[in-house]
Amino acid sequence: MRTTLFLLPASAAFVLAGACSPRPAFKPVASVKQLMQATIEPSAEVVFEAVGTIISAGGVEEIAPKSDEEWATVRNNALTLAESGNLLMIGDRARDKRDWMKMSQALVDVGVTALKAAEARNPEALFQAGGEIYEVCQQCHTRYRTEGRNHE
Repeated sequence: MRTTLFLLPASAAFVLAGACSPRPAFKPVASVKQLMQATIEPSAEVVFEAVGTIISAGGVEEIAPKSDEEWATVRNNALTLAESGNLLMIGDRARDKRDWMKMSQALVDVGVTALKAAEARNPEALFQAGGEIYEVCQQCHTRYRTEGRNHE
């Protein structure tokens, strides 16, 4: 019994020491421009092109994912888009601690909105989320993209 009572505080100290140890620092690898080209833009395009209306001489055709695989592709790209907002807030990518962080968080939020729409297989909600994604992207580009310096 004495051994058990002695080990209990020692075990607690060991666990707490592990919980308080320094965590490894994030090591951003890609520039903002590389993230935009490799991750954010392609993921946004998948969401944008997933739903819509085509008007042709043959009539009007509604476009929406039909198969499980198509919905999974949209879902995965919405998830990637949401997580990309987090990546924009790490390290030197953050241009400032105010608007940049708010706009990056807005990308997370609209990505989650698109994710939920895809999980619900709701074309109307996905279309709405696509519009919100566009607005968030435009606000950030208007504020931070300068000619010749496309997210370097």
